[in-house]
Amino acid sequence: MKEIKKLIEIVLSCSQAETALLDVPKQSIKEKQFIQGIESGSYTSDEQAAKDLYNTNPNDVRYKMLKHRVKKKLFNELNYVNPQKVTANHVRQKEIQCNSLIYQANIVRARYEFDLVINLATKALMIAQEFDFTDLKVSALELLSLSYSEMGFIKKFAAAQEELKTAMSHFVMEREAVSMFQHATVQLRKSTKTRKEFLPHLPEIIEKLEKLWKGSGTFSSYYAYYRTYIWYHELEGNFKEIIAITVDALRLVDRNRINVHRFDLTYNNFIMVYAHLRAKDYTDGLAYAEKNLQLYNPTSVNWFSYMENYFLLAVHAQQYELGDVLQRKIFDNSSFHIIPTSAKERWILYRSYFRLVYPQATVPEGEANNPYLLSLPEYSKDKLGFNVAILTLQFIYLLERGETEALLYRIESIKKYVSTHLKDAFSLRSKLFLKLLVLSVTEDYEAEVCRTKGESLYKKLMDTPAPGDAYAEIEIVPYEHLWDLILQILAKAEANTKSRTR
Repeated sequence: MKEIKKLIEIVLSCSQAETALLDVPKQSIKEKQFIQGIESGSYTSDEQAAKDLYNTNPNDVRYKMLKHRVKKKLFNELNYVNPQKVTANHVRQKEIQCNSLIYQANIVRARYEFDLVINLATKALMIAQEFDFTDLKVSALELLSLSYSEMGFIKKFAAAQEELKTAMSHFVMEREAVSMFQHATVQLRKSTKTRKEFLPHLPEIIEKLEKLWKGSGTFSSYYAYYRTYIWYHELEGNFKEIIAITVDALRLVDRNRINVHRFDLTYNNFIMVYAHLRAKDYTDGLAYAEKNLQLYNPTSVNWFSYMENYFLLAVHAQQYELGDVLQRKIFDNSSFHIIPTSAKERWILYRSYFRLVYPQATVPEGEANNPYLLSLPEYSKDKLGFNVAILTLQFIYLLERGETEALLYRIESIKKYVSTHLKDAFSLRSKLFLKLLVLSVTEDYEAEVCRTKGESLYKKLMDTPAPGDAYAEIEIVPYEHLWDLILQILAKAEANTKSRTR
């Protein structure tokens, strides 16, 4: 039932004519009734459909044969879909169109109409060449070679054979590259343990992928190399390498070394801006972020994702006025409701942090009742993500309020969290920073004492690079900036105490 329902949805939404499905020749009344029942939601199970149509159960041979006939006709209808209705992706539309031409060419080939084969295969070849569909190029050239051979076109046959030989060679290398990329993908998307074990193999794979791309020159080979390269360096935290390849990709597009139709500029610019953030190259990162913002539709989820990196760049660069403008754009966007709940929670967390460093930030009425997310559900304790960010935000809130008893309880939770979850080297920055938080309480909130005794931890923090994305705890505001803020809070509290005792 689920399969048929999916097919009906696809055919009705993608067919050349909306009524095509119900106008299939020799369609029985039962078939129409079955399709309309599923489409309207009257039949949500085989039991309902079988009972209504035949007053029987789903095992009845009549019902089984009905399903078989309808499914067969639905699959047949896929041959007549409108590519523009199937997908908004222009490249995918052209791929469907090219496949359709090759399918048609194979039909007329079966009737030995080779002049028609040449016409259709030539059209397919033009699309395949324009969009660098290597596999479809091979199929089109095979059809042309066959037709020229059958019709005795010697020169055209020789030219097609030479082109086919080159295309086949490129296709073999492309398939190897794609297979290697898919193998890497399945390994990296498994458990964290599997991913860590697989990472050491990636440099050798990347080297092979680069050779395959340079040997074939096809887009799919480049894409396999490009994505694997970015993935590896992202996991390892080598963000300057990611900046280099994303900038180089733009140069290759300009020089027509990689297919301009198929290269995703929105992804490239997204990862480029992100890499600048993680590499702490804020000046260039902000310039790229502003320049490329126009590539993203403000009503799309991608725009919100891009704005996260843009906003964090502004915060890390301490350009708080820009940060305030950006966060207002986010929360004033009427499409905010379309983003996932996890993304909404991140933005609320970002805004709460932003108020720490920029108290005059624009904040909606009512949010001041819970300014530091004391009731926000904490993220999974066994997975790094925002745990340290939430613990820190709650700690600073209590510190500002001078709630010493609550802070004593809080540092015990922090100590337990550090000993349980921050054992690995990749957690060093978070571990050092949380130790500084504990120090501020154990040293009785004395600003200068904390500054002096925390100096060695602070220097280690500054010298410790951010870990790769496979393991990173998110720093919404750099830990160094937060420690400076905490010392300011302590100094202000001491000054207030002294003024009251005079």
